Amino acid sequence: MNFSNVFSQIFILFILIIIGYFARKKKLLDEYTTSKLSSLTMSIFLPSMIINSMQIDYSPDMIDKIIKLLIISLVMYTISYLASYLLKFIFKSCNDLGIYQYVIMFSNVGFMGYPVVEAVLGKEAVFYTAIFNLPFSLLTITLGTYFLSKGKENYSFCIKNFINPVIVSIFIGLIVFILNIKLPAFISKPMDMLGNITTPMSMLIIGSMLCASSAIDCFYNKKLYFVTIIRLIILPVAIYFVLKGQIKDSLLVSIPIVISAMPAAANTAIMASEYEANTHLASQAVFFTTLFSVVTIPLVSAVLIK
Repeated sequence: MNFSNVFSQIFILFILIIIGYFARKKKLLDEYTTSKLSSLTMSIFLPSMIINSMQIDYSPDMIDKIIKLLIISLVMYTISYLASYLLKFIFKSCNDLGIYQYVIMFSNVGFMGYPVVEAVLGKEAVFYTAIFNLPFSLLTITLGTYFLSKGKENYSFCIKNFINPVIVSIFIGLIVFILNIKLPAFISKPMDMLGNITTPMSMLIIGSMLCASSAIDCFYNKKLYFVTIIRLIILPVAIYFVLKGQIKDSLLVSIPIVISAMPAAANTAIMASEYEANTHLASQAVFFTTLFSVVTIPLVSAVLIK
């Protein structure tokens, strides 16, 4: 893949992040507005984008791709888990081990994953990315809460957390796709317009979130550098070598590489707050990994995606 094309696509997204950053700096956005825009994006814009991306002609060959993607997704998360597990031997006696493990295990598949996949791989890839990301929600409310709740009595699993607008939209999209139902224009057109808002809105939200984070302290955290290298470089490289030669379809290889190259999940700080973990460190991890991903994503994409 041409490096300049990938970099230009990512740079466009970066410009939107910068705009969001300065909008927050100039008080055009605040915490309340950012939170509401975030909810709006995850509840309306992104689901619309996902359902609309599934308005493609059904083919039996695509079922084979879907099954393979789900298997590849589980392989990716297995590799991520092994990397996060090894941290307990490297960061000995670390009170915030769960935060670092969560950062390695879960990438930003929502706010950055879908927009970057669309920018780098095209609109068709959004459909397959939605399938690929299905295990994410289940793992965040099980393994993710375990990471953040170590040693705490309030650890609990709630199936309700698995049911959210994004998951519902994926299943609706799948039903419509498998039954080969074409939505009428008065439904598909508004959904297309709403879906097109996802990318710019997501980047503005990320910029606003970064502005609210403590940008100075994280640069003195050596552990964060180590975890960031694993999150942004080592994991996508490992995924590439595991899949290389095993999967012939370039799209099925490219999607896990791009997703594994994403920064820490946007919900890291929210989950940390809910389970009384170190929210300050969680916010820093999101900021730090997102900042460096602007450089690493185009590099990883250009080198590993053929």
